[in-house]
Amino acid sequence: MQLMSDALAVTGSRHGIFFEPHKRACALLRFAPFHSRAFFHLRAGLKVGSREIIFPLAPDQGAVDFNLVDQRTSPCTVRFIGLDSASGMKVRLTVTVPFKPRDTEFSTTPVLLFDLSVEPIGGQFRWDKVNAPPAKGELFFEITDGPFSFKESGKESLDLFFEAANHLPGTDSREQIAQQDRLIALQGQRSGRRFVQSVQLRRPDPRPLRVAWCTWSSPVLRVQGSKLPFLYTEKFASLDSVARWAKKEAFKIIENAVRVDAMLANHNLGPAASHLLAYTLHSWMLDTWWCRRPDGREWFSVWEGSCYFHSTVDVEFTQAPFYLAVWPELLAIELDYWPEYAKSGEACLGTRGAGTKYLSHDCGAFGEANAQVYPHDMEVEETANWVLMAFAHSRRTGDLSVVKKHARTLEQFLRFLIMADTTGNGVPDHGVANTIDDASPAIQFGKEQTYLAVKTLAAFETGAILLTELKDFKAAKVCRAQGKILRATISAKAWAGDHFTVLLKKGGRLKDPWNGNEVEWKTIPGWNAPHIYTANTLPILDMVGYDLKLDPARVKRDLEIATARCLREYGCAHTDFTPDEVKILQEARSLAGASRNPGWISMNMLRDLAALYRGIDLTAMFERYWEWQVTANTRETTLFFETFGGNNLNFYPRGVAFWGVFDAVNGIEIDVMRKIHRSHPRVPHLKAARLDLVKR
Repeated sequence: MQLMSDALAVTGSRHGIFFEPHKRACALLRFAPFHSRAFFHLRAGLKVGSREIIFPLAPDQGAVDFNLVDQRTSPCTVRFIGLDSASGMKVRLTVTVPFKPRDTEFSTTPVLLFDLSVEPIGGQFRWDKVNAPPAKGELFFEITDGPFSFKESGKESLDLFFEAANHLPGTDSREQIAQQDRLIALQGQRSGRRFVQSVQLRRPDPRPLRVAWCTWSSPVLRVQGSKLPFLYTEKFASLDSVARWAKKEAFKIIENAVRVDAMLANHNLGPAASHLLAYTLHSWMLDTWWCRRPDGREWFSVWEGSCYFHSTVDVEFTQAPFYLAVWPELLAIELDYWPEYAKSGEACLGTRGAGTKYLSHDCGAFGEANAQVYPHDMEVEETANWVLMAFAHSRRTGDLSVVKKHARTLEQFLRFLIMADTTGNGVPDHGVANTIDDASPAIQFGKEQTYLAVKTLAAFETGAILLTELKDFKAAKVCRAQGKILRATISAKAWAGDHFTVLLKKGGRLKDPWNGNEVEWKTIPGWNAPHIYTANTLPILDMVGYDLKLDPARVKRDLEIATARCLREYGCAHTDFTPDEVKILQEARSLAGASRNPGWISMNMLRDLAALYRGIDLTAMFERYWEWQVTANTRETTLFFETFGGNNLNFYPRGVAFWGVFDAVNGIEIDVMRKIHRSHPRVPHLKAARLDLVKR
């Protein structure tokens, strides 16, 4: 594929590398925000005589470039393949990360592997004359420039010393944290600061140059006032212990990558799907933190990309298909600590909210997770999201421990959702600002939204099931009754003949959450337009075989109509409504900016999963999503760019929602509580691996 920015990082361990060929540079991932990443040069390639041929990850400085550089990406690797016609050689630079779902110890091991190998091109390169290759050459790998000082630490090792910045929220201050990393020649030798491997060029030479980049760090992340040690430090007491593991066991990183990548490539969804699986995972890895809390519990959180919020509830809701299909234990960790960040319902509803609680948005930002940092709450949306994720996780795993631990909070959350309806029609009309923060007023903070009505309906129904299992029969009965009222309202008011409307009524008073202003609209612009959010709630329910019992014909028709009418170059915009003047949006904006046709890629992906579960094939959309990533990352470095239009959500983790495609293609429904495990593919010509059958 074309040269573009990519990255690899060890899950939760803050050890990773950005590859930025358009800058002829790399950058280091550690604790600082991505926009403050530390650049360096990775000088790697083949030396033939006095001639050095290098990959575009460092300035040429007397070297020459390969005639052609191809780039490949897989979930566990980034690879560059260089062709040099003068020597007739093909050189591969492969970087591999340890990623084995549900194997915490292995997947957090703070080691990246760099492999260089060479072989003859095996024919003519275009019309260039083919010369007989020289007898010998030398593969080389060297880190130059950047923030490092170097010290030889043994015959085969080189230590890198630098300071990594850790930013704190709400202030311009930062702390500098001393770091010591180690490069180790696992195959080949160290020669000064360079790692080399002599190779034969006239016959196959299987010897690669293999270098491990190891790290170890003291506690960095502050959670509720305590600095937490990284989880990997429980196995590795020092950098020396990481290095010893790498010397003995690093080959397991390669073996694992071969297995995992091959399994995930087993589909007929096309190259764009393969690229998206890899690229979204790489972006998610960059954002992860995995530590140990003082009380013994694990802490796992995910930065919200370029916003740097920790474990934003709606972002993790969008990523829930990934967790349910691939690594449900990670979702359980978040479900357990989110209630610690809950707020009193009175903050939103006054005395009406007495005795209730709601979730708002995030747990902190940058190097701290002490309290919400986002400027305003999203009370109904985030509260319903927790209930839905708790339900889906319990069905997928059969584990009710989180629900039992937070039984009181569950009941308080559900009572808040009931109290958020002040009109008696079941639909929340308070606390309704949602997280679609670049949308039109109707989409973003309309009072009676179809999006939130469906989400709240699902919370009442699934919450009633959980309350029944907890033997809180009275509260369960109240939830079912509220859900019955809400379902009737959706059926009567949300359908516009061929699509679900954005709002249930065309006029009313809207409160802008950014500035607190209220505006009375006789007709709210775009209130009845098609939009892609009605199905947003459905995929994680589909994955556990729960039917929300919305009219199936209407849901399918809405999926088809909204997709067609909201379609733009790189995916679907939020809604078919386009304001005549951007001024309509700009009047109510203090963070996200404004755009005439904003769209979020991961929200498209959730829609696609819901469609696949209903027999609608939208896999042609995958090419559009991938084209947007290519468009952004061939000229700058953004990794997964969530938004097209005016917003700037990049380095975003939420694209891993795409990993739900394996279950959706196969129609997988798993509810351990009801002993259901079935597969009902609705689009028979599509094929994908059965992740539910993989032996962990």
